Amino acid sequence: MPIDIVGRWDRLMERQEDMLGEAASSRAVTRTIRVSPNGDDTDGLSWRTAINSISDALDMCSTDVNELTHIRLAPQTGGVHYNIDRTGDPSWAANVMLMGSHRTWGKIMNDHDGATSIMTLTGYASLQDLNFNLGTSNNGVIITKGAFRLKAVQFVGEDLTSAKTALHLDGATTIKHGKVLDSYFKGHTTYMTAIKLDNCALSVFKDIFVHQCLKGLHIDDDGTYNSDYNSFYDTEICRCSHVDGVAIDIDAGDVQHFENVCMRGNTLNVDDVPRNHIWNAIHGSFPITIEPITIPNYDGVQVDAGEDAYGSDTEIRAAATSTKPFKIVGYRFEPSEEKKFMLRFSADSGSTWFDMSMIEIKKNKAQGASEGTDFIFNAGTRISCSAGCEVAGKNVKVWLEIQEI
Repeated sequence: MPIDIVGRWDRLMERQEDMLGEAASSRAVTRTIRVSPNGDDTDGLSWRTAINSISDALDMCSTDVNELTHIRLAPQTGGVHYNIDRTGDPSWAANVMLMGSHRTWGKIMNDHDGATSIMTLTGYASLQDLNFNLGTSNNGVIITKGAFRLKAVQFVGEDLTSAKTALHLDGATTIKHGKVLDSYFKGHTTYMTAIKLDNCALSVFKDIFVHQCLKGLHIDDDGTYNSDYNSFYDTEICRCSHVDGVAIDIDAGDVQHFENVCMRGNTLNVDDVPRNHIWNAIHGSFPITIEPITIPNYDGVQVDAGEDAYGSDTEIRAAATSTKPFKIVGYRFEPSEEKKFMLRFSADSGSTWFDMSMIEIKKNKAQGASEGTDFIFNAGTRISCSAGCEVAGKNVKVWLEIQEI
């Protein structure tokens, strides 16, 4: 019987390529499926036998909770794209790693007339080096399980004609411990929300770039399960310039951490219900105002000083006035006498103090006598002051230099 040397060699190479899938992904995958328009659409074990459709490859993935399928996508060039071509919100329950070569080398769309999103993934999901295009009328990717991973992924919604969300992290209960890294969102200023967190907590978002969306980031929950303790680092949100545009819209959730975030050209930078968020190194063109200002009297808030002791806690900025996160970048003082005054400022009605100042300036002459703090206060924060003087019966008028985010 003749020996099929070529056939044996091809099968050997296919098995070796399948084994190499685990090494290439740096994960303990249980199966590798290749997707390419140039494959013969048989089994996906090699590039020669690659599956032509992403949706068909996802159909082949195991739904066993202890298995992980690695789907590797060949590039698509020019105007050609991978078409999911399924109606509604096509959903897959497998644990899957979906990986391309580069986030601009091949786009994924869902062109089916009845489609409402590109895809929904309900198992463990890892997406890398992919380009998702929402077309004119689809949501993007919906993920419903925690520990998700997205890296070097691009979402595009420039052609949208109705309100849609590019990346929806949507937990029926709270999903946790996900990561979205080095990802780019280019949308439509009237219609696209870049990222929506819905019952998503304890997750990390780093090196995120959002340009020209209606909303850059929307944090929400259902009131039963919460979107708390998420961290956003090294993020840029720009040109959410529609009349209703907002860079960061926080409707729910508590104790979010924002660090090194740049916001430029947005109609509104932050729309926040009063919460306990942490803001560090927030950058943008934020104007400075002096409060309170009552033209033509120019009166500040009078703080009565105790003698060699602090007097009562006096409100300088009401909680209701603080509708956005803000910084205090400076103070203005006008003492009733040229005496030494000590002033201390509080954001919790006098329980603790975030800043202190000592002044001795001419009476009835308002002067800037202290720099402010780098701390950024949340919306709904009340600012107050108490003062002490070396003699009794004195007071000092106080103004705040406010920079709203």
